[in-house]
Amino acid sequence: MLLLFGNKIVKTEILAQNGTLLTSAERNFIFPKNLDSSEESILIIKGNELPELDRGTSVVIIAYSKAGDRIKYSGEISMSHDRQMNVSILKSNSTQVLEERRRYFKIKVSLSGRALFVVRDEQTIRFEEPVAIGVNDINVGGIFMTSDFEFLKDDCVCVDIELIGGYRLNTMARVLRVQAGSGGEILGYGCAFENLTAAQEDAIGKYINHQQLLQRAKQNGEDG
Repeated sequence: MLLLFGNKIVKTEILAQNGTLLTSAERNFIFPKNLDSSEESILIIKGNELPELDRGTSVVIIAYSKAGDRIKYSGEISMSHDRQMNVSILKSNSTQVLEERRRYFKIKVSLSGRALFVVRDEQTIRFEEPVAIGVNDINVGGIFMTSDFEFLKDDCVCVDIELIGGYRLNTMARVLRVQAGSGGEILGYGCAFENLTAAQEDAIGKYINHQQLLQRAKQNGEDG
């Protein structure tokens, strides 16, 4: 059974088998925490004028995590009336992460970091001293970084970036594109993270939320 790796669920959608949206909820729902057990796992949604479905109706559940993941589950209606819907999540191999690069929230930042080494054509390039990098934007999928070192497309870079609370993000990032200016100068590198752990995804999600709150507070102060 595929789990959400501890990421908080911020939205759920219930779809019919043909893909029609039946209902969605960004609040007033309880997502089960026992997906890894043999007990029945029930998603509970409360509201007004919910669709009334027959018990046993097959549905699709899309769960959105705070870190930006969308995970698809198969489910069956166990109870349904206009004010509450209970959906039993089926524990099967049909559970899957929906691949969609644009699902990630991206924010502009000004972070400093280090490149510790580079894997290029299966050869490891180790630096005598870590190479300085700047991070101009970040999301759970990757970063756009700048550096005086000339990276190449498909380089896999070990980056070390300090986020908040002293947390250091140390992970591999693959260079997907080398962005050049009109004069041919390199402006930076678009990179995708590779094999993030659950803790790393959660840390990035928390950092993005923290930065968004700061930006909103600044905007509200300027508006006032």
